[in-house]
Amino acid sequence: MDDIVRFHMAAMGGEEKIVALDSIRAEGVVREAGHEMSFALVAQRPNRVRITTRGEGHSLVQGWNGTDSPWRWQPDDSPNAAPMAPSEARAFGADAEYDDPLIGGKARGFALDYAGEMSWRGRAALRVLVTRLGDPAYTLLVDHETYFIVARLLPRRLPTGQVTTVITRFSDFRPVSGVILPFHIEIMADEKLLQETVLSEIVALPNPPAATFATPGASVLLPRTP
Repeated sequence: MDDIVRFHMAAMGGEEKIVALDSIRAEGVVREAGHEMSFALVAQRPNRVRITTRGEGHSLVQGWNGTDSPWRWQPDDSPNAAPMAPSEARAFGADAEYDDPLIGGKARGFALDYAGEMSWRGRAALRVLVTRLGDPAYTLLVDHETYFIVARLLPRRLPTGQVTTVITRFSDFRPVSGVILPFHIEIMADEKLLQETVLSEIVALPNPPAATFATPGASVLLPRTP
């Protein structure tokens, strides 16, 4: 497992570049249930995030400062944001992790266990079981050649009591300030595509203002990088 972590860090660009890329801004589109929405995201280590989604004449802003409750805001309908419901907040907080679990994971409370190899889309992949107290366990698939994380397999119990596996696939890896990041993300269940995210741009965004992630009572202007 230590070798996988070391090779993954090197493949991503090395510890120095990973640490230096402390915050980013990303833009792209999300396709879901036949609809396409544009979005802009600002994220900062360790788990601060703000996402603005626009589509069909409506906007939704979601965010978290990593300390208080995650919030959601529909600026077309209300001047103020509201805390997320507990289940939504837990999922949003888990997804707000800036770094993947193989980057400083032990210090962040993750337990990583090597679980053998498997074939993934015609390529050999290393299975890594990821657990952390309070979070559902899941499996990461690390490409045996590139050492990029190419998938996350998350078991989920349906209201019917059946268990399915939600698969998140990562592809189209490109460098961002020397760090390799995926620009294409697909979420699938039962071989059905649920959501597709296509990023058109990811750029470094040094020192975003703290107000970016605070619960807003009014719109916060997000800085842009040339």
